[in-house]
Amino acid sequence: MDMKYAIYDIVNQKITLMGKTITDLYNGFETFKVLITSALENGTIAFDRWSDQMHQLVLETWNSRSIQNLHEGIHVGWEQFLEAWLQAKCTLQQYDLNFVVDALQSKIIYLTGNSFNRSHVYIGFAGLFVGSGVGFLIGISIKPSSITVTHMKAASATSYNGAESITLLEDVVTPKITESNQVMIMVRAAAIDPMDILVASGYGSFIRKFLIKHTLRKSMHREFPIILGRDCSGVVIDLGSDVRRDININDEVWVSLPPWSPCGTLCETIVVSDKYVGHKPQTLTHEQAATLPYSGSLAWLAVFQTANLNPMTAMDKKIIVYCGDTGTSSIIVQLCCYLKADVTVACPSRVCYFMKYLGATTTYETETVSIDQLLSAAPSGYDYVFNTAGELRYSLCKQLCSACGMVIPIGPHRLPSDSFGLFRGFFYMQWLRLAYMFKGNKCWDHYEFNSTILNELASMANDYVLKPVLDKTFMEHELERAFKHLQSRQTIGKVVMRFSNLNGPTLMPRSSGILF
Repeated sequence: MDMKYAIYDIVNQKITLMGKTITDLYNGFETFKVLITSALENGTIAFDRWSDQMHQLVLETWNSRSIQNLHEGIHVGWEQFLEAWLQAKCTLQQYDLNFVVDALQSKIIYLTGNSFNRSHVYIGFAGLFVGSGVGFLIGISIKPSSITVTHMKAASATSYNGAESITLLEDVVTPKITESNQVMIMVRAAAIDPMDILVASGYGSFIRKFLIKHTLRKSMHREFPIILGRDCSGVVIDLGSDVRRDININDEVWVSLPPWSPCGTLCETIVVSDKYVGHKPQTLTHEQAATLPYSGSLAWLAVFQTANLNPMTAMDKKIIVYCGDTGTSSIIVQLCCYLKADVTVACPSRVCYFMKYLGATTTYETETVSIDQLLSAAPSGYDYVFNTAGELRYSLCKQLCSACGMVIPIGPHRLPSDSFGLFRGFFYMQWLRLAYMFKGNKCWDHYEFNSTILNELASMANDYVLKPVLDKTFMEHELERAFKHLQSRQTIGKVVMRFSNLNGPTLMPRSSGILF
């Protein structure tokens, strides 16, 4: 009987193992099918969107008010010309041309006292016409160095009412270079981040007001509208006199800005300091590149600066990324796997297979997982706990941490100044003035964004160590749909907005090359 039960157990184990294998294969096939279907749908949608956009653009251009005004102007001008010609013709018929010339000659002799004949008058008229023609030709041959428009499209917050205040404005004043270290960039694609909704709800409002009033008063005079966006990818179209020498006109670059920055990236043209600008990875498109700068900078600072990990110290370390459904989480997983660490991810069920694809050793579904299950892979706790779920999950992450471990919060740090009243705000403003003079933005900046980090991320992307996680791309006129998709909590990675730049500023060809 024992032999019989042993055989039954072996058979049952084989059947269970076979069933699990078939289930894994089926899940993998379903995931592959979803990816292929999504790619085909996105391609079809992109083509339809492009064709509809071109058709709409042609119709809008033909039916636009400016074209109608042009037609009306030409018609009115032609009628006025005909009327003036008829009047001139009637006048010439009433007076003999020789009589007019004689009268003009008499007037000149009376005024100057010199003797003029009819030949002098004809020669004077001929010289007037020839000189006017030469001057006209010289004028049209001299072209301006740059042609810019004064307004642009921008995703902006018109108040601090959250997502309800976010709208696409088409008459935002195009920024200009006012400092010698600034770079003007034509934005091709910009990522939409949950931070944008926080900014539209008032995050960093006190510091932003301070910067607008005391450091950007040359180019900005009011708080609203606030241009949203933390990162983007685009092309350099103009430079200040003291910009870094590795940045040139027509370079493809990407940008990462801190949350309190008054100027965002969700617009057609931006002007930023060169310290926030780096060269875009050559292996990525603008849409793919736009997913990395802000989230990548947060992840890089958390892994290499806060956790102080490197290829030597990270070896075999137990690391868990809690609630890994954000763009930052996917980059942290890739960086830790690159350092050969043992990475566990607690994330929604829809993201589990994707996190394993990025290199995670173990994944748990946050909808059903318990703390005991999370600790099953590391009974004594994890060496590093990266918390991307916010302050609400800090106590749970603390329980997952070992005695000598570290909990590393990722995401927006609460700024006490946002809740200051009039009295405390006055004294804090005075302190900011003094601190800014000596420390710059380090007095309130938890993470210092700079081009060095962007260059490190670009190098990793070019070496295929770092992969962009692009969920979906929208055009600028689909802003409302893009933010609704972001708030649906069904995204994997980053949502990106692409700008067509049909009305963006352009530059005439320079000696460094032709733009595009």
